[in-house]
Amino acid sequence: MVKKRSRFLAIALSASLLTGITVCSSSKAEAAVTTSPEITAGSEASAGTGNIIIVNGAVEQIADDAEGASAVVIEGDKIVYVGDDDGAMEYKNDASTVYDAEGNTVMPALVESHLHFSTAMPTMYEINIADIIDIDEMSAVIQEFVDAQPDLDVYTGSGWMQSAFDVETGPTADILDKICPDRPMVLQNVDGHGYWANTKALEYVAKCLAEGVEGVTGNTIAEYNEHAQENGGRIVTDADGNASGWLKESAGNLINGLLPAYTVEQCKEALLAQQDWLTSLGFTTFYDAGCLLNEATNENYLQAMSELAEEGKLKVRVRSSFWVQPYDFNVLDADGNYDAKASAAALAEYLDMWKKKCDDLSVNDHYQVNTLKMMADQVLEGGTAYLSEGMYSDEYVNENLDGDYRKNDVWAGKYDLMQQAFRFAAENDLNLHVHTIGDEAVTMYLDNLEAVVGDCPQLTEEGRVSTAHCQFVKDEDQDRMAKLGVSAIVSPYWAIMDDYYWGVYMPIMSSQEALDTQYPMQTLEEKGVNVAFHSDYVVTEPDMGWLYYAALTRTMPQKVYDMWYEGVEEYYYRDTDPEASHDIEDYDEDVMPILTLEDYDQRLDFEQTLEASTINGAKSMGLADEIGSIETGKMADIIILNMDIRNAVEKSLDDLETVAPVLTIASGEVVYEEA
Repeated sequence: MVKKRSRFLAIALSASLLTGITVCSSSKAEAAVTTSPEITAGSEASAGTGNIIIVNGAVEQIADDAEGASAVVIEGDKIVYVGDDDGAMEYKNDASTVYDAEGNTVMPALVESHLHFSTAMPTMYEINIADIIDIDEMSAVIQEFVDAQPDLDVYTGSGWMQSAFDVETGPTADILDKICPDRPMVLQNVDGHGYWANTKALEYVAKCLAEGVEGVTGNTIAEYNEHAQENGGRIVTDADGNASGWLKESAGNLINGLLPAYTVEQCKEALLAQQDWLTSLGFTTFYDAGCLLNEATNENYLQAMSELAEEGKLKVRVRSSFWVQPYDFNVLDADGNYDAKASAAALAEYLDMWKKKCDDLSVNDHYQVNTLKMMADQVLEGGTAYLSEGMYSDEYVNENLDGDYRKNDVWAGKYDLMQQAFRFAAENDLNLHVHTIGDEAVTMYLDNLEAVVGDCPQLTEEGRVSTAHCQFVKDEDQDRMAKLGVSAIVSPYWAIMDDYYWGVYMPIMSSQEALDTQYPMQTLEEKGVNVAFHSDYVVTEPDMGWLYYAALTRTMPQKVYDMWYEGVEEYYYRDTDPEASHDIEDYDEDVMPILTLEDYDQRLDFEQTLEASTINGAKSMGLADEIGSIETGKMADIIILNMDIRNAVEKSLDDLETVAPVLTIASGEVVYEEA
C-alpha cells in the first residue's frame, strides 16, 4: 500500500487553516443569532439541558429526498429539525447553544470504513519513522529514540516505507545493527505486512524455529520458506541463504514474543488521545479491522475498548472484528500432512470461542465486536498479492513464486475452511470483511461466497459483506459484487501516483497497462456497488482534504507532495494535468514524475465522494438507518467545515486540500471544537 502522513503535521495543518465559528447561548426574547465569543459550547448555560441549533450553513443532507437547508436542530442524541434558519430558531430556549456556520458546509460526520484502532498504542509509545524516504533520516530518528530510551530490552516501532529500499532486498539488518547491535529491534512496515529486524531479532527468530512454533512448518529459515504458502509468510534471505532483515507477512508473527505488552490502562490512555485526534478530523464512526499487536496487548486492547464504552468515555462508534487466517488452522496428522477434518474442528472451536467473546465485549452502541475478517491475499509491494496470470512479470513469477502465480493463494487447499467461516458468520449474525489486493483474490473469495449464499441468503443483505482495498478487480467480479450486495471499501489516498508506482510496483508488474487497472472506483459505482472510503490507518493517517482531493482528481495533493519529498524535490516532478505523458521515457533520467493516476476516468464526482465518505460507509456496516445523512430521527453525528466545500470544488480544487472540520458532534455531543 502507500505511505502515511504525520499525525503531528495533520494537527498542525488543521490548527493553522481553520476559520472560526460563532457560538452563543441566548434567550427566547432575542430576535436573531448574536455573536458572543465569551460563551462557548460546554459552558454552564448549556451544559446537558439545552438543544444545539446550527444556522446559516450550507447543509449537505446526503438523503435521497433532501432539498436545500441551512439549519439543523439537535435534541439529546437525535436530529429533530432540518430546514431554514427561522424554523430552527423556533426551537431556541434559555439553554440553547446556537452555532452560526457562517455559510460553511454542515454535513454528516465522516465514516472510516477500515482502520486499525489499536495502532494508538505503538503511535504513542514506540519509534515512528513514517513519511521518511531517506534511510539516513530514518536512522537518525531511530537513534534519537534509542538515545532517549537507553534501557529498553527491545526496541519496537513502525512506519518504514518500502520505496526507500531496494525492491528485491528490502530493508536489511546491518542498518539497524549500527544503531542497536546488542538488543533486538523490530520495526513494522507502514502497511503492516512485514517487519524490519536487526541481527539480534533474527537470532530470536532462528531460535524460535529451532524449538518449534505451533502451526508453523519448518525448524529452520530454509524449511520455513520451503513451506511459505502454508506458513503465510517468507523470511527474506541473502545470497548465502541467511536472513537479511525483512520478515514478510506472517513471518512477522515469529517476533511476537519480542513485542511489548501494554496494560489496559496504557491502552486506554492511548485510545482516548487517538479518539480526540480522530474526532478533530471529523470522523465519528469506524470499522476496526483488528489488532496487529501481540496476544497480551490484543486482549488488553479489547478489554480497554469495552470498558471505555461502558464507562461512557468512548464517544465515537466502533464496529470491531476478529480474524480467521488459513495458516492458523494448519493441523497436521501423524505423518506430517495437512489434516482437513482436524483443522475444521480447530476452526469450529475458535469460532465458538470468538462468538462468546463478541457477546461479552459488545456492551453498547459505541462498541460492538460483530465482524469476521479474513485475508484473501496480502499486498502488491511485497509481491504477495494474488494476481491473475499475466499480471506479474514473468521474471518475478519465476524468481519469487517458483513459476506459479498461484503461490500467493493463501487459501489454496483450504476453501472448505473459508466456506465454514462464511456459514458461521451467516448463522451467528456476524458481518464479513475480506481483504483483497489482487484480482484473482477477489475471484477466489467470491467463488466461495457464492458457494454458500444459496444456503445463507442473509449474507446478501446490506452491510453484511465488504471487500476491503479492491486494488485490482476484474469487470465480471465487479458485476458479481453488485449482485451479491458486497460493498467495496476503497482508499482514494492510494489511488494516486507516487514513488511506489515507479520504484516498487512497476518492477514486479508485467506492464504499465496492467498496473493502470488499479482502483477502479468509478466503474464499481456505475455497476451499482456500494463504494465507501477508508484510510487503513496506520497505513495512511486520515485527512479530509487529502481524501476528497484524491477522490476527485486521482492526483497527489500539493501538501502531501511537499511533505514526502521535502529535501529531494529536485528528483521529483509533480504535474496535475491528466493529459501529461505517462511514458517514463519522456522524462529526464534523473526525474521521477508524479502525475495523475491512470485510468483518470476512474475518479469520482463530488456527489459520489460525499456519499462514499458518509452514508456508504454507514451502509457497509449496516448502520445507514442510524447515521450517514442529516435527517430527522437520525443520530446527530455532524461536522461543520471551514469552507463551503461544494463551492470550493466548483471554483478551485486546490482550496479543497485545506478543508477540515471546525466542529464535530457525535451522538449529539460536541466532541471537538476548533480553539
